[in-house]
Amino acid sequence: MALVAFMVAPLTGDDECIRAALAQSGHRHPSWASFYASPLADGIRHNYNSIDLKLAVIISVIAHLSLEVAMGVNLPKDTTLAGFPLVEVKRALKTYARTGQEENFFETKSFASSRLEAAALYEELLERQLIDPTASSHEHYLTEAGLAIAEGKTRRSPLRTARRVLNDLLARIAHMNQHSAPLNLVERVWLFGSVMRGEETVGDIDLAIETVRNPAFADDTSWSTRLHELVDQAPDHLLYFQKLYWHEQRGIFGERRHSLLAGAHIGSNGLQRLGVPCQLIFDRSRGGRVVGEVIPRHPDSPGRSNKMGAPRELPDLLPLSSVPRPMDARWMSAYAVDGRIFPHRLCTERQTVPGLGSFVLTDDTDRQWHDWCPVSFKAGGYDGVSKVLLKYHDSWSDPKAREAASIALRREVLDIETEIELRVALSSFERPRRMKPKIDRSFLHLCGMVAMLIRGDIHRQTMRLNERQIDKAITLDIDTSGLPDELCEIAEVWIESMLREFAHPAVSNEDDYSEFVSA
Repeated sequence: MALVAFMVAPLTGDDECIRAALAQSGHRHPSWASFYASPLADGIRHNYNSIDLKLAVIISVIAHLSLEVAMGVNLPKDTTLAGFPLVEVKRALKTYARTGQEENFFETKSFASSRLEAAALYEELLERQLIDPTASSHEHYLTEAGLAIAEGKTRRSPLRTARRVLNDLLARIAHMNQHSAPLNLVERVWLFGSVMRGEETVGDIDLAIETVRNPAFADDTSWSTRLHELVDQAPDHLLYFQKLYWHEQRGIFGERRHSLLAGAHIGSNGLQRLGVPCQLIFDRSRGGRVVGEVIPRHPDSPGRSNKMGAPRELPDLLPLSSVPRPMDARWMSAYAVDGRIFPHRLCTERQTVPGLGSFVLTDDTDRQWHDWCPVSFKAGGYDGVSKVLLKYHDSWSDPKAREAASIALRREVLDIETEIELRVALSSFERPRRMKPKIDRSFLHLCGMVAMLIRGDIHRQTMRLNERQIDKAITLDIDTSGLPDELCEIAEVWIESMLREFAHPAVSNEDDYSEFVSA
């Protein structure tokens, strides 16, 4: 209720309501009090006549002011997960955190060139418990370990570079205070983090920049006049609340904010809540730059706030010793609700098999999207990992499902002393209206889906063996005894033939399927 009262109060001008709201909620968001007295709040009161616009702007501002100051962990350069460097893993985690939906994760091109590679990484994130697919809220799509990587720092710069960027920042601040007539003067700048500790390389520069109202605009008339002058100088494409701080941001950070200044924040509330050692490096009352002593925490900090989470730590990134399970077959359909496979981006090569009309069916598949549903699907038990139902039915060219077909696929991975054995069993071949089995296009696409799933499992096992630096053979056992007699032999021949087609000349760490033998 306090938040609602605070947001509505600037719309009505009820100062008592504002004070009451701040009194109730200030302990959670200390920056709200400064926001009420800020030029931003005044600008909203005087420049937005629409209640909807005011409310939208205030909500945006509160979200901005509520950002926590955090010192991220450093991500090692040479570590990989499922063959991906951590910079790509970080990008993948951020992609998943935006929506928590597998469909978006598998179709994003920013970190993986194909759905198969994205699937291998997705399985790795699941196994390491970096993501939580069962989470119902946006804040919990990533676990604490996942957040540590997603917010980690991948780029490291020499300390001398950071010092140069910091000196340029302090020079701009001194110039702004003296010559730019800002509404707010920079009073003090506090340094903390890796630059303060003098580490050889740094991820960014952690700063808390404290400002005070410029005494040159002490009365409301001069202050309001200067506010409108600065707003008029801002680019037209900015929103009004962005224009209010454009002059200040430009004066402090320059025309283009250096990437090392990502850890610099206006205000010291975050630093006070962190309760970490810091150093005063700029004090306007003492003439500008100073070299203060490192103190245990900010003078106004009572210690680390219990509202702040514990500092995140990098999870154990050593290669897992376990043998990966078969990959969830739904990766081929990007976890689509109907299980439909779109060949685009299925793998790095252009494939015609499996093609349109191919489906991956599990217990979670919505049956209402299927004109023909195999009878064996009703039995259930299709988890997508150990057992999955594969169906081919091109409803455009075959609306009456005369050529449709399905098979059940079981997969198992065994870790034997000298090898990793992939066991694949095909059974429960089915066609509509109990039509006889035949070797046709539908069965070819079914075999193509089986081959693609085997290819994904081989890729996943290969990545794990490479990371563990273990030399083991990967063997393949294809059991077709559960199929009709007329299909048994051709199924094995087609699947092995497709796997050999996937075996392009080996480059870098690409999988070479020619080394895999069929038992």
